[in-house]
Amino acid sequence: MALRKFAAAAVALCCAAAPPRPVALEYRTDGQDTRFAKAFETIDKWIRDGAFPGATLAVGQHGVVVALKAFGRTQYAVDAPAVAPDQIFDLASVTKVVGTTTAVAILYEDGKLALDTPLSKYIPEFSGPPDHDKVTIRQLLTHSSGIPTPGLLYEKAFDKAGILKQVYQTPLDSPPGTKFVYRDPNFMLLGEVVERVTGRPIDELLRTRVFGPLGMTSTMYNPPPRMLSRIAPTQKMGRRVVHGQVHDENCYVMGGVCGHAGLFSTAGDLAVYAQMILNGGVYGGTRILKQRTIDLFSQRQNLPAGSSRALGWDTPYPGSFAGDLASARAIMHTGFTGTSVYIDFERDLFIILLTNRVHPVRENDRIDLARPEVHTAILGEIRQRP
Repeated sequence: MALRKFAAAAVALCCAAAPPRPVALEYRTDGQDTRFAKAFETIDKWIRDGAFPGATLAVGQHGVVVALKAFGRTQYAVDAPAVAPDQIFDLASVTKVVGTTTAVAILYEDGKLALDTPLSKYIPEFSGPPDHDKVTIRQLLTHSSGIPTPGLLYEKAFDKAGILKQVYQTPLDSPPGTKFVYRDPNFMLLGEVVERVTGRPIDELLRTRVFGPLGMTSTMYNPPPRMLSRIAPTQKMGRRVVHGQVHDENCYVMGGVCGHAGLFSTAGDLAVYAQMILNGGVYGGTRILKQRTIDLFSQRQNLPAGSSRALGWDTPYPGSFAGDLASARAIMHTGFTGTSVYIDFERDLFIILLTNRVHPVRENDRIDLARPEVHTAILGEIRQRP
């Protein structure tokens, strides 16, 4: 009897210590929280310095959005529209985690996809060149497959099939699992795997299994023309400014729905996604993923040894964009257009920073200095999770 009482007391103590999971995000952004004044000033400074024309920032902790703020303008022109808090940005490679990695995790949970199964099982056309049949799904997720980027794919193709055919036929430049090199073809292939396994486009799977249930109504591939006024323009190409179409050339040729790029979203929508991850896969009473799946995909895979990569996600390391105060238990990813997501399990925190730093030219790399400074300013004001 005494043993049962001790066990019951231990369970009660454990449960009491665990922070409650919020059903949905609460917003406290009335300007009373002044902790992030330095971060706001930092973003404004980088706008003045030309790192990007505009940005949105969302910071949330313990299920509460404590900052949701817009900065600057959509373009550098003095008469350009001011960035709105619900401004839509081209996420670029943040698509790899919010979109493709989530889809892969769902299929893994459903028992339809195995991480250590050779890619050629799902895409037989990939089995031609030497060692292609040894490349696994896990190696694609960790960018350790050895698959190179065979030049400017979009210059030699007219459609998705033409892009993928080049990847299928290109020899590896290192044995699978032995070297980390971040490359888009890994996620081009994962997007194709998702579509072959499910028999439907990846955007449809994500809309029905993730974005729709989470109420992420501003997150999509190929946004319709009626949403153009809400979308921040990206690069200027000749006399044309890319606006409302995917910035990535390969994804554009592939039809805008790809494993490596293509998603458009807002800071508010991504805050919901990040909170779902912090909640252990559930949000608003709807379960998207299981806790154990999130745990698995958030862990460093050590593939190859010493790599910071988890499954799809990256984790903080010295010199990373998350800054010197980043937690050991965090996942993150950036996008070429100037976007980033940081989800911190130690602090029960997320930071979403969206910019269009490629406007008007892609060579602008000041974002590499701006990101860690912004994150450090925020994390310096945030307590560790109680």
